[in-house]
Amino acid sequence: MFTKISESKWMKFVLFITTFAFVGTAFVAIVIYKFTGNISGAAVVNGREIPLKEFYYQVNVLQNRLESQGIDTAPLKKEIYDQALEAVIDRELLFQEAEKEGLAATKEEVKKAILDAEIFKEDGKFSKERYIAILSSMDLSPQLFEEILKKDLSAKHLFTILDVSFYLSPEEINSYVNKQLSKITGKFLYIKPKDIKIPEKEIKEYYETHKKEYVGKKGKEIVVYKIDIQNTDQDKAEKLAKDLFLKLKKDIKVSGNKDINLIFEGSIYDENKLDTLPVEVRNKLKELSPDKKIIFVKTDDAYYLSKFIREVAEPLPYEKVKEEIIITLKRKYEKDQVENLYEEVKKDIDKSLKDISKKFGGKIEKIKDTTIRDIVVQYGLPTDYMNQLVKEKRGAMKLPDGVLVYIIEEISLPSKQEAEELKKLIKPILRNEKYNVLVQMYIDKLREKADIKRNSRIFR
Repeated sequence: MFTKISESKWMKFVLFITTFAFVGTAFVAIVIYKFTGNISGAAVVNGREIPLKEFYYQVNVLQNRLESQGIDTAPLKKEIYDQALEAVIDRELLFQEAEKEGLAATKEEVKKAILDAEIFKEDGKFSKERYIAILSSMDLSPQLFEEILKKDLSAKHLFTILDVSFYLSPEEINSYVNKQLSKITGKFLYIKPKDIKIPEKEIKEYYETHKKEYVGKKGKEIVVYKIDIQNTDQDKAEKLAKDLFLKLKKDIKVSGNKDINLIFEGSIYDENKLDTLPVEVRNKLKELSPDKKIIFVKTDDAYYLSKFIREVAEPLPYEKVKEEIIITLKRKYEKDQVENLYEEVKKDIDKSLKDISKKFGGKIEKIKDTTIRDIVVQYGLPTDYMNQLVKEKRGAMKLPDGVLVYIIEEISLPSKQEAEELKKLIKPILRNEKYNVLVQMYIDKLREKADIKRNSRIFR
């Protein structure tokens, strides 16, 4: 049962990730070790250290999986590192548990998995040279790769045992099918809170407080100095320019004087609007950035030096963001309004829908032979509310933007043919969902009992 590794989904996944290069972890490992004291690896699980190279291998797996889907991974570095670290911790936990249960993969299983892997073959036969070359390109030693493979195969053994003991009962399937296909006849009343009127004063106050969040045109804060060559001899002007450059580079504040004129200080959003400056200076100002903080320009009659202070953004005008602010403030108050409305409606839940509608508003809708699934879609109900609709004849549900009051007059079960057709489609999906939940609960239980120390330096 445990030797058919080459046929497993896991091995297909391994073959996919091993085609990508893995670069630069040796230097990173040395640097991190110096900063982390006792933890030189990615983490320590129950006293056993996970090597940094195993962590970066997992990072590579996640990056390549996302990039194969056309996702730019550059802005997702922290999320990828988080997932990779937790993945190698889970792998280690499962391996240690497999060892306890006597289910750890053997050397023979690891060897067979490697020999059967197409990625390591040439002309249909395993090539040791190819194997070494591929691992070398990933900066992995055969020993570490085989250790990772052993952990994954051991985890697979645990999951196989878990799968054998796993059971999806007919009652669970029938319950799901009935919830999806049972038809309801009854009345529904959807009540929304009264429209919130936000005072103009509050909107303006919010704008002033959060002005920086409403970014319009981006620009930069700069200073520009001019040293006039015509009013100063050439040698003196050149020395002044060099001294000024050094002071700006060292972040020494420079005040204008008769020799050095501070001709601009402030924020700019368009260099061409500084039309009092020569064209060549304006063009150079476009290069100022956090990476290039000082520019130096010489014209026929002057030296110009400018320094980048910081990036700035021009706030959007109040009128342009007013509606967005109103929506933000309404959302802020809506949650409390819905909660209060729900509590008030519950007090009158035994009254007729007509009376409730008169008091709170909303239109009564009559439904006949409508599936619960369609009702969930129509009113945007969370799927866990399906149970409530089936069990209760009368009640109220709190939704994000209102309250749904219902009276169920009749529930008719689906026909045998309808039920059997849905069962065929849904059984593998339900089984997979329940199995994944069970696996996660199993891992969570292992985590609760484990002593886990993470190396936080890898995120810096």
